[in-house]
Amino acid sequence: MADDEKRGLIVTSHSALKAYLELALEDAGLRPDTVETLHDGLAYLKEHTPKLIVLDELSEDGLDAAGFVWRVKRVKRLKHVPTIQIVHQASERERMTMEISGADHIVELPIKNSRFRKLLENLLSISR
Repeated sequence: MADDEKRGLIVTSHSALKAYLELALEDAGLRPDTVETLHDGLAYLKEHTPKLIVLDELSEDGLDAAGFVWRVKRVKRLKHVPTIQIVHQASERERMTMEISGADHIVELPIKNSRFRKLLENLLSISR
């Protein structure tokens, strides 16, 4: 799993967001691994411990982004992996839900490039 130290997981089915996030993670020195569903993300995490997880507002079969993060943060091996939730517009209720689930950061669309890249830089320097 030494290779996992250079991985970043992206969970999104949106092609434009996926392309942007892949470039941002590559620029930050990570190998972006992408999946389109939350269930595929959970399956990926059974075998890998990425340096970072970025996901959007996906919801499927009773599992939403907050539930995904809640599950991830309850796994001892994964609880310290930073998570970034991408949202269109976060209401106060959504922010509280994500905070309770354990999400580390919430980023609203449209993503401000310099601010997002600075966030990645800070998260990766802290976790080294």
